[in-house]
Parts: sequence; C-alpha cells; structure tokens
Amino acid sequence: MSDIAHRTARAFRSWLRDRRYRAGYRLARWRRAWRYAVDRLSPDDAQRMMLDCRYPAGWYPLLVLTVEDTLEQAREDFADHPDLPRLIADGCARVADKWESYNDELWEARRWAICLAKDYAADEGIALIGREDDREPAI
Repeated sequence: MSDIAHRTARAFRSWLRDRRYRAGYRLARWRRAWRYAVDRLSPDDAQRMMLDCRYPAGWYPLLVLTVEDTLEQAREDFADHPDLPRLIADGCARVADKWESYNDELWEARRWAICLAKDYAADEGIALIGREDDREPAI
C-alpha cells in the first residue's frame, strides 16, 4: 500500500512541477507581449519573440545577420569609435533589405554592412581608424 502512495505522490509532484513550469512560461510570454504593446521591448525579448514565432510562421532561417556579430567582425578592421555600433546597425538594416544570396553569404553580408558603415561614417565626417594602420583614417 505504501508503494502505491509513493507513486501517487511522485506523479502528483511531477504534475505540479509541469503545471508550474507551464504557468511560468505563459506568464513570461504575457510579460513580453505587454512590453511589446507599450513599446518597451528589449533586444532579448525581441529575439525570444522571433524564436517563439518561427514554428507558427513556418520560418526557419539558416543564416542570421546580427549587429553584434557584424560589429565584432568590424572591430577586427577598425579601432573602437563611439559611433561604430550605430553605423554598423544602419549598415545591417540596409543589407537586410537589399541582400541577394550567392556563396559564403553571412561573411559577405557582414562585409557589405561594414562597407556601408564606412560610407556612412565618411558622409557624416567620422574618421574610422583602420587596424592595419592606426595613424590613418580608413575612409
């Protein structure tokens, strides 16, 4: 009789943990939805929402152009500048709207975004310093 009681208690605890997990997951989704509705969505929230929507939308990207990764690659070419993240973000936005895929897509997309950031910097009079020669602006 004791064995049946232990199995029943274990099953109940398992059921309770599952319900608590599901309620927490739903609450987190409602919080993200609220932050979206009041225009307070963080980048992490936005990425989580994109992942949540992949299956219902039937969207499975194999390559993702991100500002963070492109900025990391740009920092291999340029010294840090306060406007570099904004310029890279603008370049990524432009590339995302105009991209045509060939070979080595992600690397090429990042290079294009970096080239656009250089052009934007030149248009705004911002001198980005190349890594290979720290003395001359890369324009």
